[in-house]
Amino acid sequence: MAEPEPEVLRGRLLCTVDIRLDDDAPLPLGRSPWRNRRVSYIAGGTVEGDRLRGEVLPGGGDWSELGSGADGVALTLIDVRSVWKTHDGALIYVTYGGRLVIPQAALADFRDPAKVEGLPADSYYFRIQPTFETADDRYGWLNALVAVGVGRRTANGVRYRIVGLE
Repeated sequence: MAEPEPEVLRGRLLCTVDIRLDDDAPLPLGRSPWRNRRVSYIAGGTVEGDRLRGEVLPGGGDWSELGSGADGVALTLIDVRSVWKTHDGALIYVTYGGRLVIPQAALADFRDPAKVEGLPADSYYFRIQPTFETADDRYGWLNALVAVGVGRRTANGVRYRIVGLE
């Protein structure tokens, strides 16, 4: 008996999120016996989309872990916790993990706020998988949603295009 074809993942744009990071970010904690962690604090941001819009509230952050791969590739495990407030007042707790992979050739420009937005989209890999939690019935559908996002570094933080999988 032939195996059935796998389902094709389909998605729909949920929103584009621009997150401003604190000017002192990232704060390197250094290499401990367990990991090489740094912390970036969220200063605020915007959420724009047909399905979800509002603001990213200040106070969340990214407790990322730095690593390295072959040929000087910079690897980062992303660990973000934040609160979003919709245009109509709902509060949504948003967490996401992900991966950021920056080849050595792009690393200097990636770290330079004046040059980062000029980097081609395919010069580094930045993917997230957000999870949403809310008690607001109007947005209860987010509690069951599986979503993925593509990230881009900006001069002041990060921008994600997030797609909800159907």
